[in-house]
Amino acid sequence: MARFSADNICVPIRRKRFAAPKFLPSKTLRLALIAATALGGSIAPAFVPDLKPAQAQEFKQRDPNAQLLLKADQLTYDNDAETVTASGNVQLDYDGYNVVANRVSYNQKTGRVKAFGNVEIVEPDGNRIYAQEIDLTDDFKQGFINALRVETPDNTRFAAESAERFEDGKTVFHHGVYTACEPCKEKPNKAPIWQVKAQKVTIDGVTKTISYEKATFELFGMPIAYLPYFSHADQSVKRKSGFLIPTVGYADKFGFWYRQSYFLVTGDSHDLTFNATGFTKQGALGEVAWRHQLENGTYSVKVAGISQMTPDAFTTVPDKNVKERGMIGTKGAFDINPRWTFGWKVLAQTDNNFSRTYKIKGYSGSNITNEVYLRGLHNRSFFDLSAKQYLIQNNTVTGTGTAFQFTSNQPLIRPVLDYNYVTTEEASGGQINLDVNITSLERNVLSTTLVASGDDRTHGFDGETTRVSADLGWKKTIVTSGGLMITPSLSVRGDWTSANGIASPGNTITTGTYTRFMPTAGLEVSYPILARTANGSHVFEPIAQVFIRPDLNFTGVAPNEDAQSLVFDASTLFQRDKFSGYDRIEGGTRANVGLRYSGQFNNGISLNALVGQSYHLAGQNPYAREDDLTNTGEESGLETRRSDYVASFAISGTTGLSLNTQARFSENNFDVKRAEANVSFSKDKISLSSNYTFIAAQPDYGFNSDRQQVGLSGRYKITDNWSIYGAAQYDIQSDTVISDSVGFSYADECFTFSLAFSERRSTSPGAKTSQAFSFKIGLRTIGDFEGGFSGDDLEELSSGNTF
Repeated sequence: MARFSADNICVPIRRKRFAAPKFLPSKTLRLALIAATALGGSIAPAFVPDLKPAQAQEFKQRDPNAQLLLKADQLTYDNDAETVTASGNVQLDYDGYNVVANRVSYNQKTGRVKAFGNVEIVEPDGNRIYAQEIDLTDDFKQGFINALRVETPDNTRFAAESAERFEDGKTVFHHGVYTACEPCKEKPNKAPIWQVKAQKVTIDGVTKTISYEKATFELFGMPIAYLPYFSHADQSVKRKSGFLIPTVGYADKFGFWYRQSYFLVTGDSHDLTFNATGFTKQGALGEVAWRHQLENGTYSVKVAGISQMTPDAFTTVPDKNVKERGMIGTKGAFDINPRWTFGWKVLAQTDNNFSRTYKIKGYSGSNITNEVYLRGLHNRSFFDLSAKQYLIQNNTVTGTGTAFQFTSNQPLIRPVLDYNYVTTEEASGGQINLDVNITSLERNVLSTTLVASGDDRTHGFDGETTRVSADLGWKKTIVTSGGLMITPSLSVRGDWTSANGIASPGNTITTGTYTRFMPTAGLEVSYPILARTANGSHVFEPIAQVFIRPDLNFTGVAPNEDAQSLVFDASTLFQRDKFSGYDRIEGGTRANVGLRYSGQFNNGISLNALVGQSYHLAGQNPYAREDDLTNTGEESGLETRRSDYVASFAISGTTGLSLNTQARFSENNFDVKRAEANVSFSKDKISLSSNYTFIAAQPDYGFNSDRQQVGLSGRYKITDNWSIYGAAQYDIQSDTVISDSVGFSYADECFTFSLAFSERRSTSPGAKTSQAFSFKIGLRTIGDFEGGFSGDDLEELSSGNTF
């Protein structure tokens, strides 16, 4: 037996390369290190350390010329027993792997490598493997390891009493425990928030799967779920067929429900998801979703259907009078090149409310837009060509056909084209802008509303309409030596419209063609005045605009599809055209005046304010047309020669408090016609927000009474982990709390939990209150489990992670 001190073999501090004696080839120690890491490197559940089962084989191919570095207090060679032992603070470095142990021995006769005492293995990816004893063959195909513990860079942990590795590539762990929670600093021996225990864990390096036998899930040290057997893919597998985490819940119209999903990998770039939801009242809902990733984009197809067992459980149509219900939907988006994209979203269903009623993911919104588009963006130009169909998912109690009315009122747009171009070079010192819009649409029903004045307000034109619009503008800003800012502008707008159909009850338009030509000359003058004080700086900026235009033909007579919504407030005061779309444009001469203020104080507070008014100077006022088909402009604040006053005010600062408000006041008596306010506060553990909206009655616009609501929401952080939150929305006119909710949540590095209760009420007298209870549990690296119980609608159905 020969003994060597560490100084005779290598210099520990300088870490010189070790040249082994002739009877101990360097391959021997190399195999010792590989064997020491092989077993630990096979731990790879989908929610367990990223240590791949085949990592040992991959490790051999990392760097065939890698050199082994050894540091130890003593090496012992026993020629008779043919063993080599490194003892005393043993450290092995090889190709990015580091092993520390009290003692490492290699038996040349049996080909066994053993490491004893405080064994720690650090892998190149940062994983740390701890054990008291390892015993492996030098080809690392078989072996045994005792008291195993693994920690990964993402703070996941795995431990087992013992582990064995077999020639067929399988590794078996006995009495394994897994968690993604860090141990308690004050009480390290305290059970983590959650952990998974299994009597036997088998990792198959060939099939890349991990199976668990007699597994128990524990929460706060208490077992809450038991699974005799389950399996999943290891973490090296990005996509793997398997069941997804289920969701559960209850709703009056549906009964108790349970949703189970299965994910099927059909290829490297495509997959299928099968969803089955069982309702105790309505039967089984089936869904199939297909996804396909191509080189330049993705597309998906979803199909769902149900044969309702108890349609009478619903109180509204179409839900209660359609038994066989289903849908098919598809989405796609592709990059033709870096500048152009092509895509679509299409939904077809048996009735107008199926996807909303059953919360089909991706298609459950109240407003769905079927669309096929081609878009281009380059430098300062934009192109958008699309065909659209608007679907309104709704239900009603007033009759069988009424539920479909809102969707049938929507036009089929075939197509709409938008093009915008802004010059990159100045023209005569200014900037040129070009806007082009082409819209062609068709509707098969006349949509009107009888308003307080006794007239019909036409929401939708029955027939075909095509409009071509082009707007070319020029603008330049001149700053004088005294600081006066002068901005002249010129523009010319041209429109051609062809309409064939019914515009209002009793008014039939056969083949009508409308042409409009609108030149505009504008001038804006502003004079920013800077004032500095001891506590901050202030900027006062008076602004005056004038736009000179001729009167416009066919104002209010031609179909109006995209300019029915008109809001006059501080944000639209200085716009050249205050109509919201292309179908209506301003004519006549108008001036806009106002005063803008901004202040910045030394204590961090910022103030912004604006007050102003608009004046119709000459020609016909386009907002006061009594023959307007849609009554757009009436009761807007712009229909008189002097408009209503508009104002806005905002304040924010370092205290966490911010306020944004704007209002419109009558030009005659300063009565409030419209007001909006948002207040928020956030500091330390508390955050609050409130909103208020008031809109005075607009009988000619279809609103016979005032609209007024106030809302409040807040969150309080009780501790670093616990929070409580709530919200409420109150309708002042009807004295109704239309919605309220309250809940609490817990969140830490490995576990999240939330519980919420909400209510919804209609402002209609005698309407039923809808109540819902929902919860969500999130386990880091495993997934989320959620459910809900509702007295009315379903909670959102969604799939969890593979397990």
